Amino acid sequence: MARFRERRLASAVMATTALLTVAGLLAGCNETQSASTPAEGEARPVRVATVALEPLVDSVRYPAVIRPRVEADVGFRVGGKVTARLVEVGTRIEPGMPLARLDPTDLQLQIRAAQAQLASAQADAANARSDFQRYASLRQGEWTTRQEYDRRKTTLDKADSKVREQEAQLRVLNNSAQYATLVADEAGIVTATLIEPGQVVAAGQTALRVARLGAMEAVANIPEQSVATLPRQKLSVELWSHSGQSIAGTLREVSPSADAATRTFQAKIALIDAPPTVQLGMTATVTAAADHGAPVARLPLSALTQREQTPAVWVLSAPDDRLELRPVTVAAYAGDLALIGGGLKDGERVVTAGVHKLDAGQKVRVWTEPAR
Repeated sequence: MARFRERRLASAVMATTALLTVAGLLAGCNETQSASTPAEGEARPVRVATVALEPLVDSVRYPAVIRPRVEADVGFRVGGKVTARLVEVGTRIEPGMPLARLDPTDLQLQIRAAQAQLASAQADAANARSDFQRYASLRQGEWTTRQEYDRRKTTLDKADSKVREQEAQLRVLNNSAQYATLVADEAGIVTATLIEPGQVVAAGQTALRVARLGAMEAVANIPEQSVATLPRQKLSVELWSHSGQSIAGTLREVSPSADAATRTFQAKIALIDAPPTVQLGMTATVTAAADHGAPVARLPLSALTQREQTPAVWVLSAPDDRLELRPVTVAAYAGDLALIGGGLKDGERVVTAGVHKLDAGQKVRVWTEPAR
């Protein structure tokens, strides 16, 4: 009997201890919940962003190189041995400036030979003219035949033609002697030299490469998926050596076929009012921007929630900072940003964090990060 009472007493003590433990746990949970949940009527802190509407502009950047609009390969119009090259790469040339010379000895000998042939032709022509005049007098007195008269007339015409031929040949050789000096036609800059003194060149062989001064352009390789829209886009050029300085450009030419190696199309963008700092060969970036016209607001993706399967955001009412769930239209997504195309006004405040824990009409306060 005594053992039975001891067992009942021990069971009662254990039950009482368990009840006290459970009660303590419940009390702790209530205290934790009370500490983590704002009190009734207390404003919940939220992080907000101010709406700033701006035009929706899609831009793509392509690497480019500054090149002259006109770059010509120049050479001698006659062949011969190069005796002097008077310019180097980078030399600025002016019209009439000599660039290189050939050995004129052979050309001068040809001129002397042509002069001798011309003198011989002129002597033959003078002899034929005297002979014809004699036979013309004889013909008037019927002392010769008509056939002999016509033969003398033909001989004179041939002699005069030979003189004219030799005169033309002499003019050609005189010009060729002048062509022995390569002269600049227009102002420009020498970008390449392909001859050296002592080298024998043929007529028309490239001797120098000259970039004309004035118009310059940026040359870029455009992927095939972007070629069709390039003429409708606004183009600008930024030099790598002058970051932040943008130069307006216009599309001048697009290659009709793709490059066999890169499968890209070469585009030439003419520079408008290029500053003097732009030099040939500089590396640049071509920006092609397409303006879609409609203004958009750029908000972080964390600001988006849903309202009946429609994108929406929480907007703070101005007077009392009450929440309003407003449906919006998403124009596009760009990285971690959403481009809102409709539903918001410029200057409104939108909650950007914790949007899934908010209720309509709930009072909130704007949270500001403490200064460090």
